[in-house]
Formats: sequence, C-alpha cells, structure tokens
Amino acid sequence: MKLAISTLPFRDWTLKNTLKCCRGAGYDAIEIRMDYHSWSGRSLPDSSYKAAAREIEASGLRVSNLGSGIVLNDYYEKDLMELRRLLEIAGLLHTRGIRIMLGNIRLRADAPASRIDREGILRWLEEADRLAGSYGREIWVETHNEFATGKALAVVYRETSLKHTKVIWDIMHPLEQGESVEETMKFLGEHIVHVHIKDGLPWDDPDRLIWKYTRIGEGIIPIRQIVGMLYLAGYQGYYSLEWESAWRGELEALQCDMQEVETFPEFMKQLAAEIG
Repeated sequence: MKLAISTLPFRDWTLKNTLKCCRGAGYDAIEIRMDYHSWSGRSLPDSSYKAAAREIEASGLRVSNLGSGIVLNDYYEKDLMELRRLLEIAGLLHTRGIRIMLGNIRLRADAPASRIDREGILRWLEEADRLAGSYGREIWVETHNEFATGKALAVVYRETSLKHTKVIWDIMHPLEQGESVEETMKFLGEHIVHVHIKDGLPWDDPDRLIWKYTRIGEGIIPIRQIVGMLYLAGYQGYYSLEWESAWRGELEALQCDMQEVETFPEFMKQLAAEIG
C-alpha cells in the first residue's frame, strides 16, 4: 500500500520541515497543493522547482500529484494557460498528475444552482487532455460537485475522447450525492488513479449537501470496504490523506492536525494487513 498526504496541514511550513514530518510519519509521497505555500507558487522560477525536486528525492519521498485550484464550470482560456505552467512544474517535480475539479461548489440544497456550460467543460477537457499528452502528463479529475458521482463522470468519458485524463476518487463526495461505493467502482474502476481518504457523516440539517468531517475512523465512510474493493481490482495508486482543517471549521476545532497526520499511516497499514 502506497500512502500520500495532501500538504494542506502544512501551509506555513517550509518544504524541509514538511518533508521531515511526512517521511517520519511513514508516508511515501506528498500531494502538493499549488499556490498555497511559499514554495508552491506557479510564479516561482524553474530553478526553485529543480531545487525542490532534489530536496524531495533526498528525503526519500515522491510527489504523487499537484493539486491545482482549477474548478471548471465553463470553457476558460486562462485555465488552460494555468494548466500549461502546472504541466511544466509537474515535469520538474517528476510527477504525472494535475488535479482539477468540475462544476460548482454548492453547500445547500435550498440554494439556487449556479450556471454550468457542459459543452464548454467538455471542450476544455479535450483540449487539456491533448495538452497533457504533449507533456507526457495526465489530468486527474476529482469526484466533486455536480461531477462527484461515478455515473456523472462516466458520461463525460462517453461524450469525449479523453486519453490522458484519469479520476481521483474522493471517497466522501459520491456518498454525499447518494451513490454507493459499489456504483462508483462500477462506473469509474478503470479510470481511478488516486484516492482521497477522509471520513465524515451527514449533518442533522438535510439541506446541507457537504457532510460533516470527522477524524479518520470516526465517521460512516466505509473505508475498509473501499480499500478492499480497490485491492481486489488491482489498484496500484496512492491512498492520500486529505485533511481539510484549513477550511473545514469542524476539523479546525478539533485541534488535532498533527495527531491525524501521524496516525493515518498506521490506520491504513492495519487495514491493509486485515485485507491482504
């Protein structure tokens, strides 16, 4: 089992200290949130990323992927320009995936739905797919927003000719929309390249579309079942902790970022031992 961690809990940390912490806790890779740290800005020169690549390699870690801030609800040329720079950085850091999201973040069912230009999104994806292929990289679409379910993303694949576009299975978001883990695997199994692990449960307010986040193992997400299904399917990618206390108030209130960072590898390795 390969373990990664999003760099969200390390916003004000240096790269050196981030690597030391992650390697010491037992991770194999970091998932870098771009434009989030002093050392992850797109505007930094190539020399900064070449130095970062050497530092990451020396630490014994790898970069699983880059987490961009691209969230598409239409065709945007500026996002293609941003993607081009991210693909360059991915090459410098020796990683192949650029995470993007589709749709609009909608927090409540009783809030009006925002506009989506589906044709524009599909056209952008096809152009981005070709661009990624020219760099020898991939676009990784996260299950999120109106495209959170396997069923929704399976339609995207049917309506396009994407060759360099894979899926990050964020295991909470399809469940929030009522899709079972079996259904998600049925629709997306062959496309899944990376898995975001988190836990949570619905709020008491049924109009809240985004579930309440909890510590790993304290919610209702069937993590063991998901890992078991992926194991049987021959999944070879990373299981990545995405601890979102940076913007999830219920996680910030727990004040347990480092405890979660340190205990996640053991939690996952125990699951692997039980399954394998």
